[in-house]
Amino acid sequence: MANASNQAIVPAAPSGLASIWHAHNVVSCRKKVLAIAPTFEIFDVQGTPLVFCQEKIFTLKEDIRVFADSTKKVELLRIRQRQLVNWSGTLYDVFDAASNAKIGTFRRKGWRSWNRDEWHVLNTDDQQIGTVMETGNAFLRRLFKFLPYTFAFNLEGQQVGTFIQHFAFIGYKATMDVTPWQVGALDRRLAFAGALLLMAVEARADANR
Repeated sequence: MANASNQAIVPAAPSGLASIWHAHNVVSCRKKVLAIAPTFEIFDVQGTPLVFCQEKIFTLKEDIRVFADSTKKVELLRIRQRQLVNWSGTLYDVFDAASNAKIGTFRRKGWRSWNRDEWHVLNTDDQQIGTVMETGNAFLRRLFKFLPYTFAFNLEGQQVGTFIQHFAFIGYKATMDVTPWQVGALDRRLAFAGALLLMAVEARADANR
């Protein structure tokens, strides 16, 4: 794994939007049920919307856009699948929408999906700096798809967050807690991008198993 000095090369969040990413440690993540394009929202603990996310449809590669609200006037982040097929893992680059600067990458280790799902967190130089790892009894979840899943965010060998899906008869709900994610200059927007990828990619992969 890269050492702490590598974290400095990840750009910090724009100052005008810093409160969105840095002032909220615990957030609620939801997927809209009746939507033509896959749509996700993140709320604070009081239920106030923080970001609105929508996937582009009719594309071969994942293209996820993150906005300040449902009007989609202010775009905050872009998450793009880098390639169609890669045996070492699918790459999802995260970009600042205003500058188009890459702030990091997630690599999904597809070959482990039947054992325990795992993502690698990469910095702007594609060096691994952490993981997003499925926790709990993953084998039972493969057998009983209605069981909620949980993931742990780890950076430099330390757990800095959790993503916990909640059981629901209708819709998709989860809670992300990134209270410990305060390491150096590492861009905290990656936590929110990771939550959105878990909702978009893991939920779909789980349904197709």
